[in-house]
Amino acid sequence: MDNLFKDYFEFMFVYIDDILIASKNMKEHIKHLEIFSDACYKEGLVLSEKKATIAVNKIEFLGILIDEAGIELQEHIVEKIRNFPDILKDKKQLQSFLGVVNFAESAKWKWEEIHTQRIRELKQVCNNLPKLAIPQDEDELVVYTDANDYRWAAVLMKKTTTGEEPCRYTGGLFTEQQAKVWHINEKEFFAVWKAFKKWPLFLLAKEFTLKVDNTNVKAFLKNKLESKIEKARIIRWQAECQYYCYNIVVIKSHENVLADFLTRDGGL
Repeated sequence: MDNLFKDYFEFMFVYIDDILIASKNMKEHIKHLEIFSDACYKEGLVLSEKKATIAVNKIEFLGILIDEAGIELQEHIVEKIRNFPDILKDKKQLQSFLGVVNFAESAKWKWEEIHTQRIRELKQVCNNLPKLAIPQDEDELVVYTDANDYRWAAVLMKKTTTGEEPCRYTGGLFTEQQAKVWHINEKEFFAVWKAFKKWPLFLLAKEFTLKVDNTNVKAFLKNKLESKIEKARIIRWQAECQYYCYNIVVIKSHENVLADFLTRDGGL
């Protein structure tokens, strides 16, 4: 499905057979709907009138509620998290909980008090999640990235009159092999590449600022690397990052607050 609509990702979000079309105003929305309709007709796709919602300011999509004010979890998702027991009795129950909060990890484990505390903290956080801002065309965007031995993270922010406001978060764990073999500089560069790949809708069409706390990342991004087999992966990341227009700023570690937090045990 992604390949069918890849030319329209500027205003279209596709997840399997769920499609969201986002427009600034009604005139633009009608134009986007016509483009979408023509594409469906061309590909022989049949649309369900009962499942379609057109021209609304608020919509539920993939477990989240989206309106002009921002993005938040749907109440039934929050309620499901809130009603989960504090102590999980087996791995199946743990996997169920992690599925709700969209996080999973395969590992041998033994339930301890610290896990109970983490569950309580996570439930509390999910119950009080602030809305994420929706970047507008005129907004100045800033991407923060960070990585340590085991985790990477990135934060998309937009500048406001009082500072910066979070728009998106992303992050993850390195595989056992990556954690063992990759140099920290490579992990930091990986975090940048993943952030760019995660948010092309917001970053591809405009200039933005990238803030990192590792000086070597700037060299990775700006300098041409030798075409050696062991560097092929990094060269590919570098080539894909060149599609984006950004200014890179190296900051102190203590200034990289959110991205740094998300790479720690209390973060992602």
